[in-house]
Amino acid sequence: MHDRRVLAPHAVVVGCLLGLAWLALPATAHGQADVTGAWRLLSHTTPINPIHVALLRSGKILIASGSENDPTHTTFRAGVYDWRAGTFALQQVPWDLFCNAMSQLPDGRVLITGGNLQYNPFRGIKTTTMFDPAVERFIQVQDMARGRWYPSNAPLADGRTMVFGGWLDTAGTNNAVEIYDVPTGWSPEFPAPFVPPLYPWLHLLPNGRVFFSGSSPTSRFFDPATRTWTAGPSTVYGAERRYGSSVLLPLRPEEGYRPRVVIMGGNNPATATAEIIDLGAASPAWRRLPDMSAPRIEMNAVLLPDGRVLALGGSAQDNVASTAALNADVFDPATETWSPGGRASVARLYHSVALLLPDATVWVAGSNPFQGNWENRMEIYSPAYLFTRDGAGNVVPASRPTIGAAPTRIGYDAPFTVSTPDAADIASAVLVRLGSNTHAFDFEQRLVGLRFTAGAGSLAVTSPPTPAIAPPGYYMLFLVNRAGTPSVARVVQLAAVPGNQPPDGTITAPAGDVTIKAGQSVTFAGDATDADGAVTRMSWVFPGGTPGTSTARVPGAVTFAAPGTYIVSLTAVDDRGENDPSPPSRTITVEPPAFAASFGSPPAGATVSGDQTVEMRVGGGGAPPFTFTLKIDGVQKFTQTTSSTSVSYIWNTREVADGSHTLALSVTDSTSQTATATRTVSVDNGGQMTVSLTSPKPGETVSGTSWVNVWVGNAAGPYSYTLTAAGQTVWTQTSSNAHVTLPWDTTKTPNGPQTLTATVRTNLKSGSASVNVTVQNGQVPLGAAFTSPAAGATVSGTVPVGMSASGGTAPYTFTLKIDGRVVLNQSGPATTASYSWDTTVDPDGSHTLDLAVSDGAGAGATARRTVTVSNGGGTGSIDVGLTSPR
Repeated sequence: MHDRRVLAPHAVVVGCLLGLAWLALPATAHGQADVTGAWRLLSHTTPINPIHVALLRSGKILIASGSENDPTHTTFRAGVYDWRAGTFALQQVPWDLFCNAMSQLPDGRVLITGGNLQYNPFRGIKTTTMFDPAVERFIQVQDMARGRWYPSNAPLADGRTMVFGGWLDTAGTNNAVEIYDVPTGWSPEFPAPFVPPLYPWLHLLPNGRVFFSGSSPTSRFFDPATRTWTAGPSTVYGAERRYGSSVLLPLRPEEGYRPRVVIMGGNNPATATAEIIDLGAASPAWRRLPDMSAPRIEMNAVLLPDGRVLALGGSAQDNVASTAALNADVFDPATETWSPGGRASVARLYHSVALLLPDATVWVAGSNPFQGNWENRMEIYSPAYLFTRDGAGNVVPASRPTIGAAPTRIGYDAPFTVSTPDAADIASAVLVRLGSNTHAFDFEQRLVGLRFTAGAGSLAVTSPPTPAIAPPGYYMLFLVNRAGTPSVARVVQLAAVPGNQPPDGTITAPAGDVTIKAGQSVTFAGDATDADGAVTRMSWVFPGGTPGTSTARVPGAVTFAAPGTYIVSLTAVDDRGENDPSPPSRTITVEPPAFAASFGSPPAGATVSGDQTVEMRVGGGGAPPFTFTLKIDGVQKFTQTTSSTSVSYIWNTREVADGSHTLALSVTDSTSQTATATRTVSVDNGGQMTVSLTSPKPGETVSGTSWVNVWVGNAAGPYSYTLTAAGQTVWTQTSSNAHVTLPWDTTKTPNGPQTLTATVRTNLKSGSASVNVTVQNGQVPLGAAFTSPAAGATVSGTVPVGMSASGGTAPYTFTLKIDGRVVLNQSGPATTASYSWDTTVDPDGSHTLDLAVSDGAGAGATARRTVTVSNGGGTGSIDVGLTSPR
């Protein structure tokens, strides 16, 4: 069993903190606080660059910084900030979460997609990370198909999560949508017909579709059911609003949950403009709003419990502090006007963040205009609704409504009760989703109004009607009185089946975290229980392991080949489709392989004669230099100290009697580590043919044409010579000479360590000798080709289209177009790809197939093939398409 306790927000503590904060405000702030709100610097600073932040169900703040926009950092950090106590709990993460996407899962964990693979040029990682607020720990789950750096997450109505955009691991923008489901992992990729900006702005609409509002000027809609995009209206501004912001305005029942989106700021030089779109209108169109008080790039926008929007930070010139907008603005959706929001003390530029807290204040942090240089001071903005005036006209803290009790878990379109002594004075009850902010945009920002009736000391409230209006997950429940002052929030979970108890998984083996050597295995077993139903699925994830996943209760042995730190997890799912909200995990630390000695030749059990090359090796990362010592039948024959990890010795086998002999190798490194190996071979010099190779030398690096010297003894010619490398015959020759020099064209052999073998045959005898060398030739240029159908072929029905890549550097991305439309986009290490073409969907006649291949080094190659489709004509349907107007 494992602890899944969740801390509730402390209303009394928060109220005391607000009172103390009020006393700490400067006198100038007191005078206008009930009009503009008040800003104050916190007395403590952040020890970590707050690049991406998310409010947790515990009320604390998760900070995912990774390498913190500093290429000199070799450790990757994250932290949990308890803003009530002013404390930070820092930890390291094995992978770099710099510039990821974060969003909340229905179970309250944080889903983190992507991050940074490298700096300058930047590349994205495929890694998917979970953060569990119950134990404040990260785990790794299934990888995405391709890398993402600067992606965006969007929660969907069915509890799944959509990810879109980001910079690839191979350069270029990832234009595919992937959808994550906790039990099963990632869906296939669904390519978009356009290239999105980095960190695209995505909002789930009450009809279940996702609205893409920018930052590019053309808006679009994504339908998760059909996985298709449709174009939307273009903005009034008409230009890129890079690092501006976008907010889905409150969804209120009295307005039929009409969705409206406001966008503002962005671009460089920045704009102060803002505009709005009513997506509930018959013909939605962007409409100009009044300007903000200042142009803003790298700004933030925070949705407040009263439905207004705080716009803050940014600058007129990107990352120029002298042009910073210190004055904040507050947008009122009811009047579509801006009002002053006070003045901050600190310029907030790139990598600044802002979150609404459960006490209805706004936490503001960060600013990172240059790599390695970031702002550690933090501020709290207390909106004007937290202040009023006493009888003498002095500004004082406003009286706030209070929540006595509220359920922790509610369903959809269902009644629930909230106790409050202020029931008669409550003007609105709202759910505000826990925020997740980075790069001027909050992925999770959402306010949903609730229907209610007031009673004596309580409110009878009705929850949102559908998960498209309020996707499942955790929300802050605020009560707002008639003066516009909100309560301190209670955190509640909105769930499809609120009475269901989630399952509880347990890893029974191994009993704890494990440390192993690379190449070793760990045996896993688990179990799960469900208090009010049945466990229907067990989902294991083994990052870095083989296999990578399993649905068995007892998966058995999992092998970890590469050194690193891997967090294995087990997620149980019940018969209501709900998963364990705090899955158990085990950390597997894989160390480099043990310091080891080995023989490269002769093979174990081989029969040898004449002069035999004995190759000796050491591996596992010992510290050079290494001392190699070889004994044959207990008699030392060779010793050498070298920094090389391999040496060789020519053994004259004629010195020993025919029969079995033992070779014993001992290698000692500079730290006195010792490794040993033994090998048993048979010597037979009784008239047996001897073959030896004198060049190339063992361990030599060869390229181009390498000349191979082969010597034959104890046999009469003529001789048939065969050279093989990498399993392929590279030369054959017949000669009457017992010594020949043979050419080896190494460009036809793959680069890397190879064994070259010379085999000699006569009409009576045969023999061979081998040497281990390294082939190193220049990179073969990338090539692309069709393998089927043939050029000019006439095809019908379903036709296999075969494609291949040659040369270049893996991985390879194959893109196939038929008459200009993309039908295949596939990436991986394979040098071949195939596509089944249903020619019946195309008209009879000539068609052009275009193939584009790109490799891991950024090289590209193309091929074209023209074929004729002939499906016999006759009756049937034809495809008709409009290409304009668009």
